[in-house]
Amino acid sequence: MRTARTQDVIVGSGAGGGVLAQRLAAAGRAVVLLEEGPEVGKADFNQRESDMYDLLHRDAGGQATANGAIAVLQGRCLGGSTTINMGDCVPIEEAVLDHWRQHFGWGDWGGISNDDVAAAARAVMADMGAGPIPPELVNRANGLLRAGAEKLGLQGSVLLHNRVGCTGSGYCLIGCSYDAKRGTLVSHIPDARAAGCQLMCDSRVDRVVREGDRAVAVEGAGFRVECERVFLCAGAIHTCGILARSALQSGGLGRHLSLQPQAPIVALFDEDVVFFRGVPQSYGVDGFLSATAEGGLGGYTVEGVATGPAMAASMIPGDMAQLRSVMSRYRQMAASLCLVPDRPSGVVKWGKRPRPTIQYDHDPVHLEVMRESLRTAARCYLAAGAKEVIPTGVEMTSIRSEADLGLIDHVSLRPCDQPMISAHPQGTCRMAGEEHDPVVGLDFKVRGTANVYVCDASLFPTTSSTHTMVPVMSMAHLLAASLT
Repeated sequence: MRTARTQDVIVGSGAGGGVLAQRLAAAGRAVVLLEEGPEVGKADFNQRESDMYDLLHRDAGGQATANGAIAVLQGRCLGGSTTINMGDCVPIEEAVLDHWRQHFGWGDWGGISNDDVAAAARAVMADMGAGPIPPELVNRANGLLRAGAEKLGLQGSVLLHNRVGCTGSGYCLIGCSYDAKRGTLVSHIPDARAAGCQLMCDSRVDRVVREGDRAVAVEGAGFRVECERVFLCAGAIHTCGILARSALQSGGLGRHLSLQPQAPIVALFDEDVVFFRGVPQSYGVDGFLSATAEGGLGGYTVEGVATGPAMAASMIPGDMAQLRSVMSRYRQMAASLCLVPDRPSGVVKWGKRPRPTIQYDHDPVHLEVMRESLRTAARCYLAAGAKEVIPTGVEMTSIRSEADLGLIDHVSLRPCDQPMISAHPQGTCRMAGEEHDPVVGLDFKVRGTANVYVCDASLFPTTSSTHTMVPVMSMAHLLAASLT
């Protein structure tokens, strides 16, 4: 067994782990950054879906809820999900932080104010060169969604992103071959390595080794890293697995999972749209989103989206004739994801099997909001001139005019009837006050330990934002600042 010794071990190289590695190494700490997936860079991103999903995505993109109804997409490579996400930069809204303070004990959060969280978000966004998506990169597909929304008088906005020097190739979900998308692979990990951080890829951590309340090492297949502190940043699904295998069953470990499911909808036009070029996700209809101190994040957004043909086809569950009919018009297609912030209602269970069991049930109110979001998306595309709009469920309901919108009331949203994806799993290691079933205290430490920290989306008591990259990076920035 390989054995190494360091001060800080960080498990996971995505939004939390990448920022922590850069900040702690820059402060002079000896850091080992462990990543379960392979070390990759732009030379590895060959823009072929058949290769890249297997290389970059967990389970080649096949990780899903136990009933198969929701694909839970996560990166499993250097840079984690920041290497394969859409690059959208959305901080935590102040009202959501107020909700956590009022309902989950964050009011006692170490003197950290909402202004501190906002400053942390600005800092990490500056690290990534984040800013508005330029008009020329808002592709025709997103532009059609925008045109329809504006014609209907609906509120929308061009998103912020972390691309610098983007060529508009459209391959964001399978790795940027141009280093334009500045996830931690580009924005933080190179600086961490330059400051002395040691990187170990293809290194899956099985457990944290403890002596009393102190972690003394982490171990995986063929390696052991002894350390002074452990930082778990493996994401909402897999951080809780490491804790479970380490017999750290504190609080509601694995519970309070939010998946923020997204339902796809496709619009077909007479003319070429070529939605797979340009920034895939650059405009959103966000006027129906809400955030309050009482209820947290609610409502919904409709966001333009694009994928390669393989993923697009995987989200069309009809028979082969229906699939052929839709995919033969791939160049005339536009699509959106209807994103509905949910309430924590899932559980992640880890047993002897190497993969988790992700159990998730929709709240009936959540499904009705999802239905309303599909209706809004359809209205936008019809207003933009779409000849046909299809919520991509098993029924493949065809909507050709406003008179057909009532058909959406009868679209089945039962599990597996309407394919959905989750790119923002949150919860399972809730950080909260003692009365709220926490796994992690307000100092980021796992309860009952002196030196095991968690810093990823598993911390959040409820849905943090419509996109979780900046919220997680903000937490990592604040944690690092408190320790250096």
